Amino acid sequence: MPKVKLLTSMAGIDFSHNAGDIIDCNDAEAVRFIEAGIAEAIGVAEPKVERATAKRKVETATKAD
Repeated sequence: MPKVKLLTSMAGIDFSHNAGDIIDCNDAEAVRFIEAGIAEAIGVAEPKVERATAKRKVETATKAD
């Protein structure tokens, strides 16, 4: 089970965690917490989030004499 360090506090019906707490969670929860910005990975490389971006060719205008 991966461990994450919480960046914000969170609580539910049967749990309560403070910011800075290190908790165990399953892989799906860890990814979801990290992507939401409420936790950071501990002891393992953070999952790389790939984002598709189009490469644009930059054209510059030149003044003809």
